[in-house]
Amino acid sequence: MNTYNNYIMFLSDLMAIEPPVVIYQKDGKAYYGNGQKTESFQLKPSAKATTIVKENKIYVDLDKFKDEIDLYLSLAHEVRHCAQYQAINDVGLEDIATPEMLKVWKKELKEYKGSENEGYEAQHIELDAFAFAWFIGVSVFGVELHLNGVRSGKQLLSSYIQFISNNYSIEELRDCLESVSYTHLRAHETCA
Repeated sequence: MNTYNNYIMFLSDLMAIEPPVVIYQKDGKAYYGNGQKTESFQLKPSAKATTIVKENKIYVDLDKFKDEIDLYLSLAHEVRHCAQYQAINDVGLEDIATPEMLKVWKKELKEYKGSENEGYEAQHIELDAFAFAWFIGVSVFGVELHLNGVRSGKQLLSSYIQFISNNYSIEELRDCLESVSYTHLRAHETCA
């Protein structure tokens, strides 16, 4: 049984959010991050993971990932969705977004189009989550998330990457990594 609690704590600490509850599934058996068993779940065929932002829960089907880096980047994407929702509902999360972004995200969350819809990745909340995963990939693992799947909204994606890159310093990343003492993550860390 593999859990990624320290990595989730690192991401949550970096964004100063309430850590989400993550439910993993492997070979049809589901469990919480603490190893406690729970009921199995079904994701959409187009999804490896999904987030229920109102419940601050992430569901991850480990069988759908090609490798751990794919999983880490997907978790960064999903945790960012939790941060988006918390930022919309909490005035104290200025690092997450500008007030203008929050207005757009709030509207999009009400009218969200899932991954089964063509062009879903052009939504601001998706572009921001892709940008955050890209930033974590480059800053922590030294790999660049390929954003070829983002067919529209590339200019907006670039602006989200710039916003995130300006808001999280290498020093913040180091501090958050140290606070969770995540040795496997540090093995991939490029900002040492």
